[in-house]
Amino acid sequence: MTIPRASGRERAASVARGFVERLTFTLTAVLVSTFPESAKREGWPSAYASLAAHGFGGWVEALASAGLFGVGFLRYVNGFLEGPGLLYLGNKPGDLGYGDFFGMGALGYVSYLVTPVAWVTLYCFAEGIVRALEAAYSQRMLGMALVALPWRAGRALGRATRRRRLEGMLGPERPDEVVVGGPGSPAALTVFAAREKPWGEYQVIEFAGEFYEAVGVRIVGRGARHAYRYEFRRLDPGDVIRGVLVRYEPGAPPAPGRPTRATPAPGGRVGR
Repeated sequence: MTIPRASGRERAASVARGFVERLTFTLTAVLVSTFPESAKREGWPSAYASLAAHGFGGWVEALASAGLFGVGFLRYVNGFLEGPGLLYLGNKPGDLGYGDFFGMGALGYVSYLVTPVAWVTLYCFAEGIVRALEAAYSQRMLGMALVALPWRAGRALGRATRRRRLEGMLGPERPDEVVVGGPGSPAALTVFAAREKPWGEYQVIEFAGEFYEAVGVRIVGRGARHAYRYEFRRLDPGDVIRGVLVRYEPGAPPAPGRPTRATPAPGGRVGR
C-alpha cells in the first residue's frame, strides 16, 4: 500500500500553522511574564511561565522604555524650545549669545527629568534589567509594576465586593444556633453562626461536657438569612486532643435535635 505524499500547498499550510502556534505561545508567554509573581504559580498562566520568557520580557521592557524615554525627551525639548524657551529669548533685553541658547537647551533637558513620563520610563528601564537578571541568576519570575499594581487593586476590590455581598447574605450579628444530632444524624453537633469563627481544620471544642472535632464548614440558608454551618463529630473516649481546645458553653445542654442559642467561651491549650 502506498501512502500518498502531501502536496506542496498542504506542507506550506502545515508550516504556517506551526509558525502561528509557536508565535502565539511566545507572545502569550511574554504577556504572562508581566503578571505578578504570585499569579503565575497556578491556573492557566503557569503553563506559559518560564525563565526564558521572563528574561526576554525583561530586556524587551528595558529596551522599549529606553526608546520611549529618548522619543519623549526629544519631543519635550523641542516643544520647550519652541514655546517657553523661544518666548524667553524673544523678550530678553540685549544681544543674545551662545550661552543664552545653551542655557535654554539645558533647562529643557533638566525640566524633562521631573516629568511623570520620564519617571515611569526610567523606572521601567531599571525594572526590566532587574527582571531579566533575576530570571537568569535567582530563578525568580517577577512581573511588571504597571501590571502588578492594577492587578492587586482589582483583586482587593473583588475581595471587598465579595465581602460586602457575603455580609448582606449573612445579615446582622445574632446569637449562634447549636443543634445536637440524634442517633443516625450526619453530624453529632452543628453550629450555625452569622459570622465566621476562628476555627481551623480539625478544631476541637468542648460543649456540654462532650468533646467534638470539626469535620466541615459551609454557608447555607438559615431562615431569611444565610449562616456558616459548622459540623462536628463526637470524639470517642481515649481519643487524643491536640492543639487548642475551645470551651463552648451555652448553658444547659439541649435535647437531641433541638436548637439552642450559644456564645463561645474562652478556650485553653491542651498538650499532646
